[in-house]
Amino acid sequence: MSVPYPDIEGIVGHPVPMVLAPDDDHPATVAVSLVGAPPRIRAAWIGSDGAVVARVGCPPGVPSAVRPAIAAIVQVDAEGVSDRVILGRVASGITGVRLLIAAPDPIDLPVGPDGMLAVRVPPGVEVVALDVLGSAGESLGRLTRTGMTDLHSVAGRLEGHLGATHGIAAGFGAGDTVPDLVTAEMEAGFTALLPTWIPDGLTRSTVRVEPEAAYPFAPPSIAIAWTGRDDALLLIRQAPGPLAVPELPDARGRAIDVAGVTGVLRGRGHGMSFLVWERGDRAFGLQARGLPNSDDVALRVARSIGPAAGEGMA
Repeated sequence: MSVPYPDIEGIVGHPVPMVLAPDDDHPATVAVSLVGAPPRIRAAWIGSDGAVVARVGCPPGVPSAVRPAIAAIVQVDAEGVSDRVILGRVASGITGVRLLIAAPDPIDLPVGPDGMLAVRVPPGVEVVALDVLGSAGESLGRLTRTGMTDLHSVAGRLEGHLGATHGIAAGFGAGDTVPDLVTAEMEAGFTALLPTWIPDGLTRSTVRVEPEAAYPFAPPSIAIAWTGRDDALLLIRQAPGPLAVPELPDARGRAIDVAGVTGVLRGRGHGMSFLVWERGDRAFGLQARGLPNSDDVALRVARSIGPAAGEGMA
């Protein structure tokens, strides 16, 4: 039995713009909403008696023109409820989404308020990708299965793992080493922003153009490495942004000012530091390794990277 819609918001205690109704195989009503900044999708499973069986919050995500969809596959098994849904969002202005599954026919999804997505996935069917569609049904972008988060709620315990992030601070990703920066800029379609300060003893070594595995249609990123003695490394990766998975401060990473915008700095000790920040239409990741005072080095290099032509500092 379906919970009457007017009762749902009272049961969960907040506005609910999207609802998945129960059916013969799924006895719970799923109340879907958006919360926080950066925003995240959350969902509550409500039994026929009005009791909340499970609540799941997805990681924060920011869809954009270059990464037009974010999504999590959520499995709930609790108190007689077994349900598998995809929860996500698409960029502003998108009105059509198609779920590609390992079956002959894809599933067309309605887009809810604020670009929200919520759909049940048939049991035992493998999810392949989300296609974001234009008005004529053409694909405007794709999020593959590797980029989707997996969450599993079992008797009140939440398990799972994040989808493939963008490797912005983790080193080299999939891609190709190119002869020089000019070639990289031609292939990537944008001009790289370079630091005006580099520690003594480092020389530029490799330049790579890196596709994003989870977003095969997204513009590639440019990764530039400087190397020195004793395995010293400075790596700067820049991508047309913003990131679909924002870097947020936590127990291991602190917020820090990077020339007027907020970045997140993570130090792992042993001379290794990671710094991620976004400015304008670009996201940056910087890795400093094998350098004395690597946190200070990472921050000084990052602050020396100027804005793009015509862009003011945030």
